[in-house]
Amino acid sequence: MIPFLNILGQRRWKKMEDAGWFFDHASGKNVKAHQPVTTMLHDLENDTFYPFLVRMYVKREDAGGAFKTKLQIMQELLGIAKERFNIVGKTFDSWYSANALMDENYVTELKSNRRVSTEYMGKMTAKNSSFFLTLDELLDVTFIMLKRNSDILKDFPLYRNISAWLSSGEHVNITVLYNPETGMKKFLASDYVSGEDLIGEWNDRWPIENFHNDAKDLGLGEYQMRDCEGSLIHASTTVTAYTLLSVMLKNSMHLFGKILKTIGQCSREIKRVLFFRKNYKSRLFSG
Repeated sequence: MIPFLNILGQRRWKKMEDAGWFFDHASGKNVKAHQPVTTMLHDLENDTFYPFLVRMYVKREDAGGAFKTKLQIMQELLGIAKERFNIVGKTFDSWYSANALMDENYVTELKSNRRVSTEYMGKMTAKNSSFFLTLDELLDVTFIMLKRNSDILKDFPLYRNISAWLSSGEHVNITVLYNPETGMKKFLASDYVSGEDLIGEWNDRWPIENFHNDAKDLGLGEYQMRDCEGSLIHASTTVTAYTLLSVMLKNSMHLFGKILKTIGQCSREIKRVLFFRKNYKSRLFSG
């Protein structure tokens, strides 16, 4: 979510295009904001993450005939990515765990009310629906949970791998993660990996959360824009700035003479170099 500042006119507040009321998990209340749909690329050769494209989600009542769901926007972004890169897999959170994206080579999290069957029943119908359990119900009847040795997602010390079928009839590998002390639970799903590999693939999506936090410091926390095109350009510029900082972060020893670990540290170091070093051009822009 991107909160915004209304611009005060002479006598009244001016409306910002495409802004809507969205629930903010940080404050626990609805706020007037823009809501971007973001994507990130994972370069497997260099094990580096880069934000790819961003689009603004506009609610139906504000979009009119041009309305697109978040799922439709994500499908478009993935289509663009496939045209330009060799995409071998995709990872997305439970919001996008719909059949349209769960076609091939995916890793996602399923909501606890998602219904699956541990035996092949084809598509769920009124006749066979009793064989499909919610994931919460599946956890209740899973008596044997294994202790995990991996440090990945260590908030969940127990796990269980389950072969199941979705209500659409598609096969899925499910890894149930559980913490009996806190009651925390997570249901990960994939069509091509399972177990610890599935947990590791899911953990690889965490950099996009870091991007969301860092992007707020780079200008997406608050801004003043009245038209929707300006807000999208601003968001795209922030993505570009983050990408450049990521590259400089990996080369921080060469550029700054010391190893930096965060985007914030890199940004502050650039400011220091620009203000206090006479040879900043040769250090920052040399090959």
